[in-house]
Amino acid sequence: MAMVECPRCGAMVSNKAKKCVHCGEVLIPEEKKYCMECGAELIEGMSECPNCGCPVEEQLNAQLNEKPQKVEVTGVKVTRKIKIIIGIAIAVLILGGVTIFGVTQYQKKKAAKEYAESVKTYSDNLELATVTMLKGAGDAEDCGNLIKNVWYNAIYKEKDDETDKYTRPDGYFVSDFNDALGNLFVDSSFSSKIDSIDKNQDTVNSLMKKLKNPPEEYKDAYDALSDFYDAYLALTGCATDPSGSLQTYSSTFNDADTDTLNAYKAMQQYLGD
Repeated sequence: MAMVECPRCGAMVSNKAKKCVHCGEVLIPEEKKYCMECGAELIEGMSECPNCGCPVEEQLNAQLNEKPQKVEVTGVKVTRKIKIIIGIAIAVLILGGVTIFGVTQYQKKKAAKEYAESVKTYSDNLELATVTMLKGAGDAEDCGNLIKNVWYNAIYKEKDDETDKYTRPDGYFVSDFNDALGNLFVDSSFSSKIDSIDKNQDTVNSLMKKLKNPPEEYKDAYDALSDFYDAYLALTGCATDPSGSLQTYSSTFNDADTDTLNAYKAMQQYLGD
């Protein structure tokens, strides 16, 4: 507490005094109060509002109840043990994240490696199938040409050093071209070539099954290979199972031979050097 001088009479009074005890000068003006019901000004000492009659005491109690209560917030004490637990939890989370990231990267690299290996295997099988078909097509072309010549020379009685042993086995022409073709197919050298073509077809069919579901980058190559395969089957079929007349057989064989060559040329752009 401190003493201050009254501005009116100059006497010394407490700085907390509302009025000067010597002259009555108001030192601390009282806060004006107003009725909560009608808003009229209330004078100190009134028991009720002079305007509406609302009790002053009830209004003071209501104002006190409306004041917010102070809530004391106490700090949370973090012990050393809790700090250690939190640190361990954070370390586990970080380690788990690093582990998950590492596993994910490993799986991605593994998948990429496996895909690259599967593409390489597909490429190798694609080239192997092409080369195998080309070999079979070459043998079929030789056999088909010989079949045509034997067939023609047997019908038209044409002598030829290559076909005479089939068309003129006893020094004279056979009476039926089928006999000449029969002589050709029982010949050990020729039948060996036909067996080779049959085995070639089996190998090609097996490779085509492996190539059935190409990777995205080999779909066009597979389409080209399929065209080559269809032509190859037609050509090898002419060698292993000739049918029809000489004219129809020759036409079918020549078309298959041409289609096979064109299909192989189209296939070459997908093969390695």
